[in-house]
Amino acid sequence: MPEQPSSRILSDNMIGIAFMLMAVLAGLVTASAVKYLSADQTVLGVLSIRFVFSMPFLIMFGVMIRGKGMWQVNRWNLLSIRVVFGHLGIIFWFLAVSTTTLGQATALFQSSAIFVTILAPFLLKEKVGIWRGGAVLIGLIGICMITNPFSGTINIGSFWGLMSAIAGAVLVIALRKLGKSDEPITVALWHNGIGAVMYPVLVIIWLPIDTIDLMFSQHLLFYIVFGISASLVQLGFGSAYRYGEATVLVPTRYLSVPASALIGWIFWQEQPYILEMVGMVIVIASCIFISIREYRLGWASRATEPFLHKG
Repeated sequence: MPEQPSSRILSDNMIGIAFMLMAVLAGLVTASAVKYLSADQTVLGVLSIRFVFSMPFLIMFGVMIRGKGMWQVNRWNLLSIRVVFGHLGIIFWFLAVSTTTLGQATALFQSSAIFVTILAPFLLKEKVGIWRGGAVLIGLIGICMITNPFSGTINIGSFWGLMSAIAGAVLVIALRKLGKSDEPITVALWHNGIGAVMYPVLVIIWLPIDTIDLMFSQHLLFYIVFGISASLVQLGFGSAYRYGEATVLVPTRYLSVPASALIGWIFWQEQPYILEMVGMVIVIASCIFISIREYRLGWASRATEPFLHKG
């Protein structure tokens, strides 16, 4: 395989960074919307709003990208795993955002790379060397500092944040094991379409009428922005890794942690402890190291593989 010209690699990386920044900004808007809505509404209601109002935007992109074939799926088993763990991750993430600080919830959610490395030897039979193992150990120390067990109070939001990270890690493991078989926009359509039906039905069944009336009392434009931002998160992340290299994109992705902490401080007067802030820095550094190390090891293994099927 001929090497790409450096100018082409640079161009692709810039496109990837642009998509990643879009995903990070959209994620900040989404998290802020969840934080704002959770003050008056149940998590189930917020989930309903998020999925219903994300569908028009995703359908529009589906038509533009795949046309009539936008719902066509090749591997239903793979799609099922993506949908199940994708929804679990979102549910836990929303619960974390609504019950703890925005920075703490984001840092714990972004720690999924640590749990991927922990689970990989058991689920994928992958070997984890001393460098990645050390990074995991340091990352776990950082997670402990973020949850701040020395504060004297049990923070249920920390638990939900950890569960969102673990659900995200299982999803990544499943995708590695099963491989890529379907278009990202198709997966996003099925994932969000199921949520757009499932959560409103649960709202009607479980929540009282006055709670449902409260859902419709909010400004429609706010819901539309919420739905669009949630859609852009998925499209941005999926597109970023199609163009850019992981070593370039990973540091950009983790900008969401300090940005979330800053937004929480400005709009909700959330002031994390020094211990929690140090823990965030440790977790980010560990995840970046793990991601870059894994990327380089993957390229090294592919470079030494014989071209058995060439020509």
